[in-house]
Amino acid sequence: MSYKSKAALDRFLEVIKNADSTFLDPDKISNEQGHIDGYHHLFNLMRTSIDFYLFNDPLRPQFMLLADDNHKMLGDNVDSVYYFTQLRGDQEYIIRGKRFDSCYLSFTTYAGEPNGEIVERVSNSINHRDIEFEEDGGFQIKLTSNPQGKNEFKLEADAVNMFTREYFFDRFNSRESEFTIENVSPVSAAKPLNDDELARRIDVMSTFFEQSTWIAPLPVEFPKNDFLPPFPFEADQGGWGTVDNTYCFGRFVLEEDEYMKITFTSPDCCYWGIQTWNFLMQSMDYRNYPVCINSGTAKQNEDGSYTIYLSHEKMDVDNWMSTATYKEAIVFCRWLLAEELPEQPTVEIGKIS
Repeated sequence: MSYKSKAALDRFLEVIKNADSTFLDPDKISNEQGHIDGYHHLFNLMRTSIDFYLFNDPLRPQFMLLADDNHKMLGDNVDSVYYFTQLRGDQEYIIRGKRFDSCYLSFTTYAGEPNGEIVERVSNSINHRDIEFEEDGGFQIKLTSNPQGKNEFKLEADAVNMFTREYFFDRFNSRESEFTIENVSPVSAAKPLNDDELARRIDVMSTFFEQSTWIAPLPVEFPKNDFLPPFPFEADQGGWGTVDNTYCFGRFVLEEDEYMKITFTSPDCCYWGIQTWNFLMQSMDYRNYPVCINSGTAKQNEDGSYTIYLSHEKMDVDNWMSTATYKEAIVFCRWLLAEELPEQPTVEIGKIS
C-alpha cells in the first residue's frame, strides 16, 4: 500500500537534508562557529516544527512552549517566555488564566495561509493594558468573530495562529502567568490521525521548517561594531513580531582584549532589554554567562542615559554583558510599548588594560 504520509515524510527529509545551504553560504555566515550553530539550529527547527504543526490542532488547541535554555527559536529573549498555538478564524476560543509579576503580557494573533507559511500580518494584538483583570490577577478573554463585551476580542476570518509573550525584569525569580486555551465551538469527536491528515501535517511542517530558514541566519553585513536605527514593527510587514515592539539590530566583532561600550537613552516604556544572539537569532548561553540587561536591572547614568559594556573578559563596571566566548555575533535591543521611537545607540570600542 502506498501511503501519502510516506511521501510527505520523504519531502520533509529532503528539506532538512538541503537546509544547510542557507547557512553555509559565505554571504550568510562566514565563520566556523556560525556553521556549527547552523547545524545545531536544524534540530531546534525540527523540534519546533513537530510541536507546532504535528502535535498542535486548531480545533483542540494547546499552548506549546517556544524556547527554553536548551531549545531556542525565532529570536528568543532571555527575559521572556513565549507560547504558540494554532487557531482557526471560524472557531471561538476562551483563554483563562492568572497573571502574577510580569511587566508585560500579550496575546498576538496572526493571519495568513494555514499551511506553515510565514504569516502575512498581525491580525490582533492584545496586551495587559487591554485586559480587565480580577484583583488576584485572574482573567478570562474570548477570541470571537463577533466580540460583544468586556475582554472579548476580534478573531479575524484568516487568523491562523497565536503567540503569547510575557516579559520579566527578573525572569528566573519571577512567577509565570498560568493560562489555558479552549475551543468553545462545537467540534466532532477526536479520532486518530488518518493518512490524509498526517500527510497534510507533515507538509505543513516542511513549509514551516523551510521558510523559517529564510528568517535566520541574520545578515552578516550588519554594520560592524555599530547599530542600525531602531524601527517599530508594522502589522503588515509579515513575520511573528509584535506591534508593541521597537527593534534595533547591532553586530559586534571583538578580539579577546577589546570591549564594546554602548550608550543610549530610552523613552518611557514598559520594558527595554539588550542581549546577545548568534546569527541564527538564538540567545547566548544565559545559564553560564550574563548575556542580557534590561530596564529593571540596569544602572542609569546621572544624565538619564545608559551605558552597557560588552566583552569576553569580565569588567569591573556597571551593566556588563558577556560575549559568551563569541568573537562575532548580534547585539539586539527591543523596547515594549515605547512612548516614542528611541534614538540609535552609539558605540565605542576600547582595549581592556
